[in-house]
Amino acid sequence: MRLTTFAGLFCGLLAAVAVIGVAMREQRPVPVPAATPPTTWPDYSPQGPGFQPPHGERGPLIAYGYEIVTRTFATIGPEGTDPKMRFAGNNLACQSCHLDAGTNRFALPLVGVFKTYPKYSARNQRTISLEERIEECMTRSMNGRPLPGHSREMTALLDYLRHIGDPPAAPPLPEPQAPPLPPDAGRGAVVYTTICAACHQTDGLGRRLGSVDDARGYVFPPLWGPDSFNDGAGMDRYQHIVPFVRTNMPRGVDPQHPQLTLQQAWDVSAYVIAQPRPKYGR
Repeated sequence: MRLTTFAGLFCGLLAAVAVIGVAMREQRPVPVPAATPPTTWPDYSPQGPGFQPPHGERGPLIAYGYEIVTRTFATIGPEGTDPKMRFAGNNLACQSCHLDAGTNRFALPLVGVFKTYPKYSARNQRTISLEERIEECMTRSMNGRPLPGHSREMTALLDYLRHIGDPPAAPPLPEPQAPPLPPDAGRGAVVYTTICAACHQTDGLGRRLGSVDDARGYVFPPLWGPDSFNDGAGMDRYQHIVPFVRTNMPRGVDPQHPQLTLQQAWDVSAYVIAQPRPKYGR
């Protein structure tokens, strides 16, 4: 009887182990295939489907790159908790200029640019890499310091740009058409006061999402002052700021039907450029 009882208990134990083993096999997570990069133009605007963090080995880095582009002030901004991570010198975001995480066709889009580098830079009078172009943004538009070439942040930015790099890059906007009259900052001040100040504030210093030192950035970025782009940035040049303002401002305007006239775009750009801002390299 004891042997029979032992055998029954032993067989029961084996059966239980087998059932548990099957259950564990059934509960194992099924590997998720890596998300393929978008082959059509993505839309990461608030009105679009938005960014979906991709699966796979590079997914976390791509997602981090997206976060750096959209929340630069929080990830590598001057108000971050870790002083070593304060690469940006202002609280703008990359998407302050590259609207909608670089997916807005009329606002310095980043879609497709990965495959265009290395390419010739008129500013440098030589061929530069994409990493070098990012460094220019860091030291000019972000008024900060270069990202280390092999840092997680640089790798994440490159991975994000590679992720949205398959669709053909949008053709650059043509040089702005000459205005009927020479640009005038005085007339631009009127345009700014009546149209732009509602968002960017009368003093041009923008509207914070929170308060100073909370690393939450801006609802509407500053257009001049100590927390804006420096005088070495592309936005401090007519050929960049005029088409950007004409096709995107006020925010949400239909680029095909601008609200500002060509003259107003030139005049308000002259007004913004004339305002005080940080000096490049200082």
